[in-house]
Amino acid sequence: MTIWVLHQALKPEEEERIHERTHVVLPFGDVPDLSGLSSAEQCRKMFRTLYPDDAPETLTRRVDKLWPHYSGLQKEDIIAVPLKTSKRVALAEVTGKYSYDGAGPDKHLMSVTWYPNLTAMRWFGTHKDLFVVRSERMFEVTLSEARIAIRDKLPHSYNRFAKWKWIAVVFFILAVINMIRKIG
Repeated sequence: MTIWVLHQALKPEEEERIHERTHVVLPFGDVPDLSGLSSAEQCRKMFRTLYPDDAPETLTRRVDKLWPHYSGLQKEDIIAVPLKTSKRVALAEVTGKYSYDGAGPDKHLMSVTWYPNLTAMRWFGTHKDLFVVRSERMFEVTLSEARIAIRDKLPHSYNRFAKWKWIAVVFFILAVINMIRKIG
């Protein structure tokens, strides 16, 4: 499971109703539908057609920026969406495939299901800087401690990693009981 931070251009009233949304908007700009692409080379060919005058290095940068996000975002990934107005973070699970809606301004979409609670950014401690707007509107969270901080904010009924914590607690309690029996 990959964890992504994805900044959305939401108005305050849209932030309040974020749980009603069935998708997130991917920051892929004005490129056409990507659903037919299956490799970085196909992505490169698409950019070569769209921007025939670009230097090869520029095309490579475009592919390097877009392809890892498009190909890396998978079902069951977690997306953290910072809400600027309320200073909270909405967490969602990717539930479907990429889709393209060329008719509207939000063209590149990913289906999601939102987890019920919003978390204040301050509860992420030193990792709250992840949610500050950067030059990248979408990025993968790779730092282990930051991934844990985000995963820990998932409700336990959804958090498939929570059960491992309870197993560790049970082993710890059994070890303490065993030590007490040996001492006594």
